[in-house]
Amino acid sequence: MNGRTYENPIVSIVIPVYEQPDLLVDALNSISRQTFDNYEVLVVDDSSKEKFKPIIDKYDDRVRLLTHDENKGAAEARNTGINVARGEFIAFLDADDTWDPTKLKKQLREFEKSDNYLGLVYTGFVQYELDGTEWKRYPEASGDIYIEELERDRIHPTSTVMVRQECLDHVGGFDSSLPSRQDYDLWIRITEHYEVGQVDEILVDKREQPDSISKDFESRIKGDLAVFEKVQKRAGDLDLWTRNRILSYHHHVIGRDYESNDDRLLALKHLGLAILRYPARPFSWVMFVIALLGINRDGWLLTFVKRYIRE
Repeated sequence: MNGRTYENPIVSIVIPVYEQPDLLVDALNSISRQTFDNYEVLVVDDSSKEKFKPIIDKYDDRVRLLTHDENKGAAEARNTGINVARGEFIAFLDADDTWDPTKLKKQLREFEKSDNYLGLVYTGFVQYELDGTEWKRYPEASGDIYIEELERDRIHPTSTVMVRQECLDHVGGFDSSLPSRQDYDLWIRITEHYEVGQVDEILVDKREQPDSISKDFESRIKGDLAVFEKVQKRAGDLDLWTRNRILSYHHHVIGRDYESNDDRLLALKHLGLAILRYPARPFSWVMFVIALLGINRDGWLLTFVKRYIRE
């Protein structure tokens, strides 16, 4: 990064980190290559054993280190960064992800050129799995997407998102009481009040980690159930058709995660409820059969099918 300093950054970049110093270096280097440079970087160490100050000292004073005295989780680490951020916009970057050099510039351009007042802009990403496979996901929704977001998360992971600081002042930050899916919960609250923009390009590289929350199905299920309660309350005033479609998808997600956690009875219960509420979703029928017959989702046939669908 160059030697200039910025007292009034336009963008605040928040990076929660726990251990993994090598990954943090990759993330910071991807920031240093950005074509937009009026930013600050807030690295929040969530009480790691590793020492990050020697790494931070290699960069200019736009990069600051904040430290938790005790481990509080990634959501609370992001909130710590949000609370001291000075930028009009906040961009989130996980320490194990990296950005394309044009990401910040292209997202800011979307905020500037939109005729509507956007609260959030997200991008596409490529996911690199532990088995060496990869898959790409492009944005699929923009504008007033609150009802769509209630059904399922249309917005991509945190590393793809830039949000106005004003939005977070209005709706609050990440709900750290949730065991997982804190980002989805926040996107719901933002889309309730603001429109969403997108950059239809792959601008984020995501690298799956062995200890990722996506592999901790017990925490995922607890998060699924907690978010489901919130969504039920929000969907209560919607028409029956829309409410059933929304709740059906959440039953599908809960059932899928129970199946991944080898709890077949609860998987069948929720997948059955998903089908009863909205029979027109083929994937719920497929997952019900997989759970009923105990088919290995990591077997060669289903692995081939998942790769084909992702492509």
